[in-house]
Amino acid sequence: MTFSATDCAFEGFRLTRRAPVAVLLWAAAYAVFFGLLFLLVGPHFVTILSLIAEMEGQTEPPLEAMEPLMQAYGVVIVWAAPLGLLFSAVISTAIARAVIRPEPRRFGYLRLGKDEVRVLGASLIVSLAMFGVTFVGVMVLSLLAALAMTAPALWLAVVLMTLALIAFATWLAVRLSLVVPSTFDEQRIVLKPAFAMTGGKAFWPLLGMAIIAWVLAMLVGLLGSAVAAPLSLLVGGAERLIGMEGASVPHLLGALGPMLAVSLLVNAVMTAAQTTIMYAPFSAAYLQLKGAPRV
Repeated sequence: MTFSATDCAFEGFRLTRRAPVAVLLWAAAYAVFFGLLFLLVGPHFVTILSLIAEMEGQTEPPLEAMEPLMQAYGVVIVWAAPLGLLFSAVISTAIARAVIRPEPRRFGYLRLGKDEVRVLGASLIVSLAMFGVTFVGVMVLSLLAALAMTAPALWLAVVLMTLALIAFATWLAVRLSLVVPSTFDEQRIVLKPAFAMTGGKAFWPLLGMAIIAWVLAMLVGLLGSAVAAPLSLLVGGAERLIGMEGASVPHLLGALGPMLAVSLLVNAVMTAAQTTIMYAPFSAAYLQLKGAPRV
């Protein structure tokens, strides 16, 4: 089966029009997630902003300044990585559910059950595959770049290797792009069939669809930023966090409550909209390639 890349690319907008309450509930879920994350790592996030601001203009920051920065990043990653993976699985499953099995609509298609666990497992496998390819490629590139310092002729190999890595990572990302909707629809982790589905004549339309969806998501983000700018000016921007290194969460909330609330709301709405625009097309493409009617 073939599919229309342009038709599927706009599935996020159709979904928003068809189920606006669901998208609003996803925005509310993002607000809860961002709020929880700030309560857990807010002070460390402020430390990162402050240290980066202090390092601006420094070509070689001192090692003693890098150590607290790396420590703060480490704490943020320890909390954000597992929570982010779980939350992403919940949201991506909700979007797949809204496109593939849109009835019933209760709770904005949000659940926390076997479907989400399977999607989490499939997402982990895809993420590890992409990370492995990127890591190995970067290591090889680093080695070639180091050798090229003494043998300039190798810089051509570095350029070609860089282009090859980008091309292969893009190819792999497209070939694995239907793992989540396939896993949700078949209620088991699906890798090989999803990989096969994206090959042949489907590859280039899928790549084109992904690019169109990405551009649309970026345009929505720019529009959202323009609309939110006046609110940010009224309550102050995130730069107010700089210089509050070491402040506790209650102190941050007391000093910057309105700014943090507006930032959380704006980011939650924009992230929900952009995620819908980016994720929904792949479920629509899956239905078309499978030959299943769109409900």
